[in-house]
Amino acid sequence: MKHKIELMGHIIAGYPSMQLCLCAATGILKGGAKYLEVQFPFSDGNADGSAMQKANNYSLQHGFIPNHGFTIIETLANNTSRDIIAMAYANTVFNYGLENFVKELKRCGAYGLIVPDFRFGENDFGLRQFCKDLDIYFIELATPLTPSKRIREMAIQTNAPFLYILAGSGFISNQTHINREMLDYIEDISEMCALESKDIMVGFGINNPSQISLLLDKVYGVAVGSYFIDIINKNKESNDLMSIIQKATQELLKIESFTTNTEI
Repeated sequence: MKHKIELMGHIIAGYPSMQLCLCAATGILKGGAKYLEVQFPFSDGNADGSAMQKANNYSLQHGFIPNHGFTIIETLANNTSRDIIAMAYANTVFNYGLENFVKELKRCGAYGLIVPDFRFGENDFGLRQFCKDLDIYFIELATPLTPSKRIREMAIQTNAPFLYILAGSGFISNQTHINREMLDYIEDISEMCALESKDIMVGFGINNPSQISLLLDKVYGVAVGSYFIDIINKNKESNDLMSIIQKATQELLKIESFTTNTEI
């Protein structure tokens, strides 16, 4: 029997507007996502594909500031029972002030923080400790290039209940091909993390139900971003973006095949 797989949706804060961003986010959560990753736009994201980069730049060009990101997180955290995660590049966090950034996340009710360019084992200038002190989960990222020993160390030391495993090592692509080699890699990482009672969330080009079906019973959850950006781009002029995104989320998860609570 196949079990439920959790979804971490991903939006770009302020894209295509504050109102539509919140509509899309709410649609993702109503559609069955347990987590939502709110990305603070940055002009030079080193892990963002072309669609994500364009959305980042559009939001920045239309006046995004970090306080807008905190407003989105606070609004979602206060109006849903789901876990809201901030994603920001190091430059954004530095400019705001590391401790102040984490304190603001705490005030807003955020669940966690992802900073792709603060790699595990390198100097993070105290950011992980600030997160631990304020009960904000700092979510570690690993790629197929990350040594197994390093992943085990992440699982031991992280204060978060899961690691975020990228199913690729370059820019986010339109689709990740999940082959036998990739599944073996994911299963190895999952077993390794389970030794430390940690789960794994897999992302990077996940955008259709067939990919997710291959991961059922192998991972705790999947992270999906470009899929939602594409739908937003096609429906920016719609008066019903929230419902469109909700249905698209349900279609992605095929939630009729297993139990997912859509009450938020």
